[in-house]
Parts: sequence; C-alpha cells; structure tokens
Amino acid sequence: MVARPARADGLIRFRNVSFDRAVNVEVRVGTTLEGATLYGTQKIGKGDLWEVDTTGTPAWWRREIVPGSNDGRYTAWQRVDPGSSDASVDI
Repeated sequence: MVARPARADGLIRFRNVSFDRAVNVEVRVGTTLEGATLYGTQKIGKGDLWEVDTTGTPAWWRREIVPGSNDGRYTAWQRVDPGSSDASVDI
C-alpha cells in the first residue's frame, strides 16, 4: 500500500506568474462579497504560491493594480468557487 497526500477540498492556490515585483493579494471567503469574511492579505513574489483553505466555500480576491506601489489601488473583486475540488489562480 502506497501513502498518498490527503486531498484538501476547497483549497485555492494563488500563484504569481506575471509580476517581477511581489504583488499584494487580498482574499475574502463567503457566498457573497457583502457577507464575506477577510481571510487575509499576502504579498506573493514571482513564482511563489499562496494556498488558501476555504473548505469548499467560495472566495473573492483582488490584487494590487501596480505591484509594489503601495498606492491602495486594487483590481475589481473576482470570485473563485472551489466547490468540492481545488482551484488555481494564476496572477
């Protein structure tokens, strides 16, 4: 019998594939944006990964418009619904 890694249903993997500078990503978890709870904010370097465990609940995310600018401007919110499987978001 071979051991396999446990499956983490509802895991969302955010990966910075586009920006040379680290990019700030904000994630909220909930079925609606208005009712969503802040999960966290993470600065993701190019090639790095941030795993967010929502246990299958939809998540809302946005990123800095200009990574590293610290000007407080973010993209519009986007929704990710991992359902009963994992999801990946390339930024």
